Amino acid sequence: MTAPVPGPVVRRGSPGGLDLGPAPVVDFDGTIARLRVDWAELRTRLGVHSIDDLWPGNAIAWELVAADETAAADRAEPIDAVVDALRRTTTFAVLTNNGAGAVKRFFARHPDLHTKLAVVIGREQLGGPKTDFSRFRSGFAACVAATAAQRGPEAIVYAGDQDYELAFARHLGAHTVDVTSRLASP
Repeated sequence: MTAPVPGPVVRRGSPGGLDLGPAPVVDFDGTIARLRVDWAELRTRLGVHSIDDLWPGNAIAWELVAADETAAADRAEPIDAVVDALRRTTTFAVLTNNGAGAVKRFFARHPDLHTKLAVVIGREQLGGPKTDFSRFRSGFAACVAATAAQRGPEAIVYAGDQDYELAFARHLGAHTVDVTSRLASP
């Protein structure tokens, strides 16, 4: 893994709310919505210390994870400031450790956002954990390609809630929005 280049987190905003630009790349769980998966119970049921312990591929276990995530997506709480910002975009892409099906299920409940969703790069497309820089880079590139026409000359914006993903995105040249810090500030 290539070490990320340190840099500042860019918090873009306006008096009207969070600004993600015309075509951002956005994390899902903890950024767009809160999936209420009982991860501790799921790890116990699967006999692992971490969900990442399921890599490389364990199809039956991943089906159980996907089922719990999809059920949680049916009742996931949107993070209002981010959802409102996404409504002001032209398009956006999602890059997530979650299953793509859970993301799509959430957006099926929000048709105005679903029409702006260019691509979902989830766990299945990554083929491994998003915490692996090479997988993140590959998924990020796919997201950037899917939104490039709508972004125009604007800089790529990545919004997320985890330090590692913000550092990876900065290393790849994106402006970053730390949603956790941004939403916690007055």
